[in-house]
Amino acid sequence: MGAQEAARAKPTVTHVRCPDRLGEETYRQVLELLAGLSPIVQALPPSAALVELKGPALPRH
Repeated sequence: MGAQEAARAKPTVTHVRCPDRLGEETYRQVLELLAGLSPIVQALPPSAALVELKGPALPRH
């Protein structure tokens, strides 16, 4: 694996912030959606989460 491929495979931790005053049920749904993207999701109540994402690099703009 070359350096470029290794860089793409590195996991990235993403901070997801939802709107303030998000309802508890909606927040739970957001966490479930994030769990569909990654097995590593850490809830940061009341309206945020950390998600570890890895895989192919997204195109840069």
